[in-house]
Amino acid sequence: MPVPFEGLLPFAIMTAFFGVAGHGVQFIRYWGNGWKGDRFDLDEWDEKMMKRDFLLTGVQRGQSSDPIAPDHFKTADTVIQGYYTPYRSQFFSLRERLYRGYVTGTWDFS
Repeated sequence: MPVPFEGLLPFAIMTAFFGVAGHGVQFIRYWGNGWKGDRFDLDEWDEKMMKRDFLLTGVQRGQSSDPIAPDHFKTADTVIQGYYTPYRSQFFSLRERLYRGYVTGTWDFS
């Protein structure tokens, strides 16, 4: 029995909107990340360098080629926003933990 053509129009509309939403989210993340791809599997050193870059340039993905740091770099500090969990007062990002577990295979939810 053939598929009625009336069912294809809503299916095409839903498929198009899922594609628009997916590409829209991808573009917003790319735009908000300084026109660069997402960073993944970050360790402590990478996070320290991101903090240093933010203090030097004001942008988390920015880098400076000046040989001498500005004066405010000596006393500047950043406060990183995190989400509170009742488990041992730890701050974590569930999205980051899920992504790390998917990429590296280390599913640590402690």
